[in-house]
Amino acid sequence: MGGCCSSQSQQGNTEKNNLDRNKRQRQSNWTTTGTIALRDGNLKALPSAALEVGPAARVLDLTNNHLTYLPDQISSFTNLSRLILASNQLNALPPCLSTLTSLKVLVLDSNQLTSLPTDIGQLARLEKLSVKNNALVTLPVSIKQLEKLSVLDLSANSLSELTAAVAGCAQLEELNVSNNDLQAIPSSLQQLQKVKILNFSQNRITSVPSGILTGCQALHTLLLHSNPISAQSFEATAGYQEFEQRRRTKYNKNITTGVSMGNGLQEGVDRQLKPVQH
Repeated sequence: MGGCCSSQSQQGNTEKNNLDRNKRQRQSNWTTTGTIALRDGNLKALPSAALEVGPAARVLDLTNNHLTYLPDQISSFTNLSRLILASNQLNALPPCLSTLTSLKVLVLDSNQLTSLPTDIGQLARLEKLSVKNNALVTLPVSIKQLEKLSVLDLSANSLSELTAAVAGCAQLEELNVSNNDLQAIPSSLQQLQKVKILNFSQNRITSVPSGILTGCQALHTLLLHSNPISAQSFEATAGYQEFEQRRRTKYNKNITTGVSMGNGLQEGVDRQLKPVQH
């Protein structure tokens, strides 16, 4: 019997040693590559071994886990450029998130967030921010400080108003706020000289501010599907003809270069009314 117990003990020690070795190897790989890939890991918390990577981390992917919080120790990831937290159970973000000033990509899709950190504007290098499919009801004013932001996805939230501060994101090229509860498009968005795509589908928009089509000189796609706005009203907006030319030019360019456009040239509004007879 003693020999049996000794054998079981040795087996247990061997398994523990193997686990420790695997843990050290995984941590070594994270440190060497700078990429901490933990998606689909059934995790409820960020492993301590991952936190120990510290400044060596460049990418942290925690997609599709069961995280309910982020530890303050993530502030040690001072060189992190991509943070992917999609499909978790986060309902708040720690203030220390704003200390990750090397971030270029932040993905928070499919969580339970009702707000973003008030000082998110400190992420001065951020180029892409995606928070779709959450429960956001407001945006922090400091978002205007994200001067390098080119893609902002806020679709499928609970926004009833879009803060004018978004107009401060001077490099913005794509803004998606579809499937919210917005009643108006802020006229301040006409300041976005580089914006190419605005998606306001599935809201309660009834008109387009006159300055949007004339001010947003790079705009070639404005989506307003499933809104109470008629095609006639949209076409009567100042700058529509110039916008329409840009839209068609973009479509023709895509056809020439072989880029798929789905069912063809898509209009940005639903034609629910009969066209005006001339």
